[in-house]
Amino acid sequence: MSIAQRKIKAGYANLTAKVPSKKLNKMVDAESSLERDFVLILDSDPHVTHFLEQPIKIGLEGNRTYTPDFMVTYNNKKTVIYEVKYRSELQKNFNKLKPKFKAAIKYCNQQGYKFKIITDKEIRTQRLKNLEFLSRFNLTVSHSEEAFRDAILRSFVDLGDATPKELLAATFSSKIKQAEAMPVLWRMIYSGVISVDLNLPLSMDSALMLDSELRSTVC
Repeated sequence: MSIAQRKIKAGYANLTAKVPSKKLNKMVDAESSLERDFVLILDSDPHVTHFLEQPIKIGLEGNRTYTPDFMVTYNNKKTVIYEVKYRSELQKNFNKLKPKFKAAIKYCNQQGYKFKIITDKEIRTQRLKNLEFLSRFNLTVSHSEEAFRDAILRSFVDLGDATPKELLAATFSSKIKQAEAMPVLWRMIYSGVISVDLNLPLSMDSALMLDSELRSTVC
């Protein structure tokens, strides 16, 4: 077994991409659009402390090696090795892939890790749709970003619980200001400052939550 990372090449679905990670503060290599989507999920998962693409090489018979897609460390100190596959590809090539998976399971058992295969069925969910929507707003920053953030947080503390519609209306009386502040609110949700159940469709009527520790620091 080698911990050297594999050089990324074009993979299934003909995509090689570099995906920005706010959690790692760097670009992450993805071999497919499905891997790109998985990176977005990992990067926004508060339980994930670190992840690494193409992390290890596992020895196979015939002097061959197998490189899983991701190594993910969670805040409970557990580590999971993930293979990311389209379900159709997995079904079509399972017999060919099986020796690689068996070797990965053996390696993970030796290291105290877990090995999991994750497919488009588990990745491409409502959560991903919400994250894709929110990530669009992360490309720009308002010239009044800090002022908007502070005002939104103060209003949220006063309200206790609120929806995006209620929070913006309580913070800004002007419809124009509400519209200007809306991208800031979406960025606050994307960054985790304000929480929402991303497994449900995101709308202006979604229930928002503010971390209790953060709530106590807002004046």
